[in-house]
Amino acid sequence: MTGLPVLSVDTSFDTDSAWFAAGRVMLYSRLGEQFSIVTFGRASAERRRILRQIARAESAGNPFRAIVVSSHGRPSCVVDDDSPDGILLSHESPDQELELWARGRVLYFCCCETASGPLFDKLLDAGAKTVVGFTGRPCAATSDGKFFWRQLDQELVSCAVHDQRAPGFERAREQVMERVANRLAGVPGGAVRDDLARMMDLLASMVIRGQEKN
Repeated sequence: MTGLPVLSVDTSFDTDSAWFAAGRVMLYSRLGEQFSIVTFGRASAERRRILRQIARAESAGNPFRAIVVSSHGRPSCVVDDDSPDGILLSHESPDQELELWARGRVLYFCCCETASGPLFDKLLDAGAKTVVGFTGRPCAATSDGKFFWRQLDQELVSCAVHDQRAPGFERAREQVMERVANRLAGVPGGAVRDDLARMMDLLASMVIRGQEKN
């Protein structure tokens, strides 16, 4: 194993997102020989359990280098039905919880609208190296859209696992946008074109912030 472990919290692995879940499973199977990746699925990713896991790793001297989250969200908030008040993390979380999430880490949130509002500012102020997420609503309505969204997520998770900073995430976004643009150039009007155009808009508004980019 190489370096410090990574925590993957995946609470949105429901029937509608099985295609997305399968992508992360495949990615982790490839990376598992090189990196230690601790996963929490929908049944286990409750806020207190996640906080205990992060604190336990800290106290053992083996803190997580990155935390990647796939969940439902709303502005400045990560939603989890099993957590108290249905909230996994938000800008209103106690300072000690924000610091525990953020301390010297890369954070990537694949969650709707989580990058809107003050949450990312608070995580950066609490010590996060890089924070990445979306102001819009990631979704896919066609097989082409699902393919590119899964590819994007794998690229961004790989950046986090390899302890990339903001410029690395920027490069990953630009590369995926180029691939989507190339596909769009050959697609006539219709559902696929609309789906990929929405993805381009969302990628353009994606938030990538950190020590090298403010």
